[in-house]
Amino acid sequence: MNSKKHTNSLINELSAYLLQHAHNPVDWFPWKKEHLKKAKEEGKLILISIGYASCHWCHVMEHECFEDEEVASFMNSNFINIKVDREERPDVDQVYMNALQLISGQGGWPLNMIALPDGRPIWGGTYFPKERWLQVLSQIKDLSQKKPQDLVQYADNLEKGLAHFEPQQNTQELLSFEELSKSLEQVISKKDSLNGGLIGAPKFMMPTLLQFIYNGSKLCSNEDGGNHFHFSLEKMALGGIFDCVEGGFSRYAVDEEWHVPHFEKMGYDNGQLISLYSKAFKDKPKELYKEVVFKTISFVKDNLCSPQGGFYAALDADSIDEKGKLVEGAYYVWTKEKILTLFPENQRLVSAYFSINDDGYWEDGNFVLRRMQNDEEFANRFQIPLEELKTKVLKWNTLLLEERNKRPKPRLDDKIICSWNALLTSGILDAYRSFRNPKHLELALNNLKFIENNFVCERGNLKRISKNGINKIDGFLEDYATIIKLYVDLYETIFSDQYILKAQKLMEYCISNFKDENGSLFFFSETDELVIRTKETSDNVIPSSNAIMAENLIRLSSHLGIIDYKNQAIEMIRACKQDITEYPRNYTYWLTVAFRIYKPGYEVLAVGPNAKKDIEKLQNNAVINCSWSASNNSSLPLFKNRSSDSKTVFYLCRESQCELPLNSIEAVQKKLEELIS
Repeated sequence: MNSKKHTNSLINELSAYLLQHAHNPVDWFPWKKEHLKKAKEEGKLILISIGYASCHWCHVMEHECFEDEEVASFMNSNFINIKVDREERPDVDQVYMNALQLISGQGGWPLNMIALPDGRPIWGGTYFPKERWLQVLSQIKDLSQKKPQDLVQYADNLEKGLAHFEPQQNTQELLSFEELSKSLEQVISKKDSLNGGLIGAPKFMMPTLLQFIYNGSKLCSNEDGGNHFHFSLEKMALGGIFDCVEGGFSRYAVDEEWHVPHFEKMGYDNGQLISLYSKAFKDKPKELYKEVVFKTISFVKDNLCSPQGGFYAALDADSIDEKGKLVEGAYYVWTKEKILTLFPENQRLVSAYFSINDDGYWEDGNFVLRRMQNDEEFANRFQIPLEELKTKVLKWNTLLLEERNKRPKPRLDDKIICSWNALLTSGILDAYRSFRNPKHLELALNNLKFIENNFVCERGNLKRISKNGINKIDGFLEDYATIIKLYVDLYETIFSDQYILKAQKLMEYCISNFKDENGSLFFFSETDELVIRTKETSDNVIPSSNAIMAENLIRLSSHLGIIDYKNQAIEMIRACKQDITEYPRNYTYWLTVAFRIYKPGYEVLAVGPNAKKDIEKLQNNAVINCSWSASNNSSLPLFKNRSSDSKTVFYLCRESQCELPLNSIEAVQKKLEELIS
């Protein structure tokens, strides 16, 4: 029997975020056509509230407004109230976030939007306390009764504005190499020389941007950028944003020093950062990078992995503290008294290592653990042999984790998202290629099995969400782009032809069902059910789906010899050229893809009985923009008329045109080194 005073339509949903609101007195509905139709039938405005399960300010507004009887009564009387999980429906979030930016010049969550019964937005904002929220809603209600035509006019203007958010198709020239170099310099000019990353706070890690700085610096011989890349990775790894006890990164830091995180941990962040640190290790094999990768993968396996092999979405920022209150960061922070009690014999050393001092202090007597030096520097400072320090740190972390596990854990957002699983698994494959730990490959293959059993459908389409054995919501371009990328990554790891062919099948599905017939870019969704059918082009914490698709086309062109794929990618870059050059910080994945055109690596091909093992040795090199193929009986076009019964033979090709074969790893290595010399 339900003991809750209120229950609304969200009770039948799978989303943890929607279920959090299922017992609000607000009469919430999920985003479905019948509920939008209800608004038209009743002549009511629609109130759309968008957030996600691990969003701190979403929880705050829920408590202050949506759990309040007075607020709920006003909302229920005057609006059709719709709750949206932005991670389930990024298409809905994208439309109304664009509208919010037009209205206010800012964004964020919770995203609250008022729309006409036809779904066209008229007003929006983010977090509001109770009195301000009621005031705003009352003003809009009065305006809708007294001057309804004003709202229609405003909706018309906003609709026109939303159309301008879409990239204007054009026939501009491709980005020049000079423009790529200038964009790199613009991004680097905003660097934070003291703390790493870019200047300002809050501070997001932005792995896409950092990867562009690394690639661009190598390809443009920009030593300053390359140094800042590694400096940033070290600062992030030592900061409180990285959980040095259990591993895993929080979403962002509220300060400039990467010290105090917004404590939620997201699958997409950690997947991309596993990839970033794994690739960085090839360039500079720092123990810190390896520690970050192994700990983060361990965190994912222990906290985000379902019994069936799928990866859950996120851990919440908030958890229950010692007083029984839901508090941000309660699971992660420490008091000085607790640390001194846990380590009576090593108080000075432990306090220095984890910054239980002014460097680590947060608020209310709590400390966020951070490290001011890497292990080598710390050992030298305290005159301790490095191996002895590592042994001590392992014991300290074990004890800290045992103690922390006695606390209530943060809430888990247990939906499994197609694209986020692909990002995580691609990251884990990068880790495997850097460290060759078989457990990493096993974890990646287990997740791939889950993806194929739950997201890949018989007719060749994808689903986006899986939970409790139910697979729902048609996939968006983000899902297709990341799964195609995953298949290519997997092929370049274990060299089974099936993965390139599966990637091609999904690409052809996208070309048929997502591509704009009047332009070169892909729509974000397969249907046009919303007020506008958007194309995602700018990068955020996840790279833009169109940019990933452009990269996929180039990579598949290399493996399949389909020159039209590469040409389409070039047209996509042309379509976005104006935005890329004007706002390079928001288009760094595009810039990385453009470097593939101007500074292409080789299609590295190995044939012979030991081809796969031999090419693995070459993959240890920190080379950029290469594709990798290995077999002795492949049906892929590059292998036509190429085989070897004994020693491995290597071919270095571009657009399927190959140089004379090479018979030694050393010879290939020399050629690869010339790419970035």
